[in-house]
Amino acid sequence: MSLRMISAWTPAVLRATACAVLAAATLPVPAAGPSAAAAASAPRPLTAIDPDEFVFDRPQAEWSQAYLQWVAAFPRGSSPVSDTTGTLCAAKQGGDVWFLASSDGTAPVERNCVVPAGKTLFVPVASVLERSGNREPDCAAMARIAATNLTHVSALSLAVDGQPVADLSAYRQSSGGCFALGARLVPRQDAKQAVSDGWFAMLPPLPPGAHTIVVHARFDSTPLSTTYHLDVR
Repeated sequence: MSLRMISAWTPAVLRATACAVLAAATLPVPAAGPSAAAAASAPRPLTAIDPDEFVFDRPQAEWSQAYLQWVAAFPRGSSPVSDTTGTLCAAKQGGDVWFLASSDGTAPVERNCVVPAGKTLFVPVASVLERSGNREPDCAAMARIAATNLTHVSALSLAVDGQPVADLSAYRQSSGGCFALGARLVPRQDAKQAVSDGWFAMLPPLPPGAHTIVVHARFDSTPLSTTYHLDVR
């Protein structure tokens, strides 16, 4: 600004300008509309970990095997899969990954579960398992049978706090070859080999507080439904 322009600001003009600036500064700021407030408070959508990503240095197909070994470590009929309340939610759990058992398909299941904060969650959506029993395993044939049985599965869905996980078909994990289903039994049983195939989702740790995870699938006409009410702390 030139000296000539500055000299044009007389005391009266300066007073008028100062009053205008003060009035503008004291005008009320419009409050954010309901849509803006809702957007600010809305929870961010939770996405599952990419199915090709390693989790704690292990591919997720290996975590599917570890989950089935955990289930097999319980007596038949008394495992987390047949648990109807969540009593067995923490049984034999350990490490950085926390397994959330599927249901046995006899009825819709609701479980209450306390989960330590910071745990990555492994959620089976629908899976099939082929066991060798005491016979010599034919892993390739067992894998073909498992893949064929998986064609009976449909209507996959997984929601976390009302937010659906999209494209669940991409979360298929096959064990490929055989693995020792009884690896967590005492004593360890390596003779009975198994092959698995199915859809499993790995979720990053949830923040402390209450959360709901709902899993649905169908095996032919049989609905598979599990609801977890989690208390993360």
